Amino acid sequence: MKKVTFTLIAIMMAVLFTEHVHSFVIGFSLAMIAVTIGYYIAYQAILKPQYTMSFLVLAVVSKLSITVVGIIGVFSSNIIHSPITFLVAYVLFSVLMTYLASTYRSLQRDKKENKQQEFLHTGLYKAI
Repeated sequence: MKKVTFTLIAIMMAVLFTEHVHSFVIGFSLAMIAVTIGYYIAYQAILKPQYTMSFLVLAVVSKLSITVVGIIGVFSSNIIHSPITFLVAYVLFSVLMTYLASTYRSLQRDKKENKQQEFLHTGLYKAI
């Protein structure tokens, strides 16, 4: 149901903002790049738990810096015709990318847990 809702909202926004396609596409692209890089860095904390706080701070700083540099670059070159359309597209696709990244990570974790087998009824598990 969530996928259908997000898809309908995205299509509805694309239709409503056809007049300002440049602003919509740039907002979408900037959100996709910033969130993807931020979550990629944040998920590295799972591999090295001793550096979790460092990875999370680095992820937040990188997402903010990509967003700020992107917005400054776009506004200085006068590419955007509608700042409201840009903002709506950025927020919408930022939420969408966050949902997709979390869902993907959850599915990966579920697959990994299903491939474990209990070892001689001891409560210990081994990977198959």
